[in-house]
Amino acid sequence: MHVLALTTGAELKDWILIVAGNVFMAFLAIRAIGCFIKDDYGKMITLAVMAVFVGALVWLPDGVKVVLTGVWNKVSGSA
Repeated sequence: MHVLALTTGAELKDWILIVAGNVFMAFLAIRAIGCFIKDDYGKMITLAVMAVFVGALVWLPDGVKVVLTGVWNKVSGSA
């Protein structure tokens, strides 16, 4: 008899983050195209920066955690 182990839900969390992140990235891309059409380049650049940040959070969460922890340690003086 084979007993299945309970999972921690990490796979589900990762899947939800990736799907939600990709949907948000698609939303930002559509908004950026609209800004390009309206010649609102400042808003388009802001959306692009947001897309890069969200993409980093979704696809490289451990790397972002290391960077933000390092920045916080520098700011708080604990490094």
